[in-house]
Amino acid sequence: MAVITICSAKGAPGVTTTALLLAALWPRPVLLVDADPAGGDVALRMSDPAGQPLDPARGLLTLLPLARRALSPQSLFDHAQTVAGGTPVLAGLAGPEQAGAVGALWQNLATAFGDAATDVIVDAGRMHSTSVHLPLARYADVLVTVVRAEVGAVMHVREQQRALGPLLQRPDGRFPRVGLLVVHDVRDLAGAAEAAETVRSAVSWVEPVGQIADDAQAAGMFAGRPIRRPERSMLVRSGRQVVQDLLHRLPAQPGAAMPVVGSGTWSGPGASPNRRSARRQPGRQVVR
Repeated sequence: MAVITICSAKGAPGVTTTALLLAALWPRPVLLVDADPAGGDVALRMSDPAGQPLDPARGLLTLLPLARRALSPQSLFDHAQTVAGGTPVLAGLAGPEQAGAVGALWQNLATAFGDAATDVIVDAGRMHSTSVHLPLARYADVLVTVVRAEVGAVMHVREQQRALGPLLQRPDGRFPRVGLLVVHDVRDLAGAAEAAETVRSAVSWVEPVGQIADDAQAAGMFAGRPIRRPERSMLVRSGRQVVQDLLHRLPAQPGAAMPVVGSGTWSGPGASPNRRSARRQPGRQVVR
């Protein structure tokens, strides 16, 4: 299956919100991994389907002792927790001290994500040329950098990609596809396009993968705030388009039908079953 690693160059453009959004909209079985070396906060933001807090100590931390040898794909799910909406999540580490101590095990984790029985979306936080978790970028099928359409942020991404590019080559000579996702007011398509073109003109291997709405109110649902009809928000609507773009960039799976644009369903916070249209996937509750 496919691995999509999401990162930023500097600041807080919304990597975790984007990862949570895409995982909730993903039309295929998916595992969300909180791998921000600065400290994961998905377990602190989200609750389980019963509204109870997640256990922040269960996830990558409990998986690491097993990562000293080859990980079985099932072991990833044995240490995952299910959040409201049905997405399985591997909670992150407490902070940089734990992330640094992982050392060479990041490579083992990256290999395990690639061998997983489902797609994997990785929230990698900030990524740069000396990041301890660089294997999560190198062994992704698609590496997506999230950026706001602001001059300083765009310049930082441009330099990040110049430095990262040569380091993303795998031993077999292949590279991940590299995408740029712009967080911006969806009414200003030109501003988002200009930001993406500024990066792409300097580092030609970067591919624009769309725009996520800068919708702070809707993003509040990933911090436990109630949102009425989240599926109608600009955040979710823009997320559907990005999901489709990413799906078309992933390696083809034999026999897999590609969903059409607009067919994404919302299975994140606030989703409620519809008896006429609800259907089940392993580990997920999908609501049209």
